Amino acid sequence: MAEMIVKSRDYLVIGIVFAILTSLVTLGLANDSERRDLGRVTEPFFGKHQSGIETSQQANVKLLAFDLNDGVDQAALGRLMRVWTSDAANATQGKAIIGDPNPGMEENPARLTATFGFGYSLFKKLGIIDRWPIKELNIPAYLNDALDSRWSDGDIVVQIAGDDPMAIFHLAHLLKRDAAPFATVRYQQRGFLNAAGVNSGVIGRNLLGQIDGTANPIPGTEPFKKATWIDSGSLVNGTTMVIRRVRFALEEWDRLSINNKSGATGRSIDDGAKITGSDSHVGVASKATSSPLNRRGFNYDDGYLEDGSRDAGLLFISFQREIESFNVIQRALAENDSLNMWTKHIGSSLYVIPGGAKPGEWIGQELLTVSRD
Repeated sequence: MAEMIVKSRDYLVIGIVFAILTSLVTLGLANDSERRDLGRVTEPFFGKHQSGIETSQQANVKLLAFDLNDGVDQAALGRLMRVWTSDAANATQGKAIIGDPNPGMEENPARLTATFGFGYSLFKKLGIIDRWPIKELNIPAYLNDALDSRWSDGDIVVQIAGDDPMAIFHLAHLLKRDAAPFATVRYQQRGFLNAAGVNSGVIGRNLLGQIDGTANPIPGTEPFKKATWIDSGSLVNGTTMVIRRVRFALEEWDRLSINNKSGATGRSIDDGAKITGSDSHVGVASKATSSPLNRRGFNYDDGYLEDGSRDAGLLFISFQREIESFNVIQRALAENDSLNMWTKHIGSSLYVIPGGAKPGEWIGQELLTVSRD
């Protein structure tokens, strides 16, 4: 009898262990399924507008600016853009790319998007300045700007965004490889927000601890359309893009009290509620706003400078129908924003973003009217 009880207990223990192991395996499979589902989510590439502008903001971004190599003409630029459009279209959909030196890295696009833009310098180099579609040629240097050319301008920009840094790296590597005969990288800037699935649907914080982006027009609404998309001319269905690299003086900021931080930003650090203040960041921007901007900012952290201070801050990215919408706000902020004590603008770029493409077309084809060969 005693032996039977022992065996029964043994079987019971074995059964419990088996159940636990089965649960762990099932949980692991569920987690793997969830991971792979997130990885396989795609955003459309072809369409009326380029993706990455009205797309729900992803967790990571890489900004790549290129300068044309000497001797590159309109026809050569057309060849580059055809290749880039094809590779970006495939990579964003998780499809294999011809000649990919690392096949298989495309399998988890994770909402990967690629947005292409062109600077005035491109039109000047190609001798087609008459095709530059807006009146502004650049973003002026504002009061207190400390602009560094290595973080500014460029003939072509590609905004590569997504929820997986591996997918972003893969596409950026391919585009740089494609560009070798035609263009050279001018700068690379990497940004991040909360990881995919963290604070889903909730506006995130910047590195100052501020809830950032509450005043943005909501994608898919009429205010978003009016603020963002150009509806006529060679830039129809496109927009304009401003990139500003803003370094934060985090060591000094950390010494402030929570009340002083909230007063400087104009929003409660706790919940982002607006605080009255004539020279706060939000207060100045709100008074100056003539038309809202579509802001898609990302945090950046590039280690430490030679003096030991942190090279971290904000990659301010905005898309707007008219550049003056940005200029009006930035002029006011440069003169009166109390946050200027803890921020420094060290990079500035302006690009025009053409409309989207149909299968068989390439991005910028109508805008640049490059001869086909």
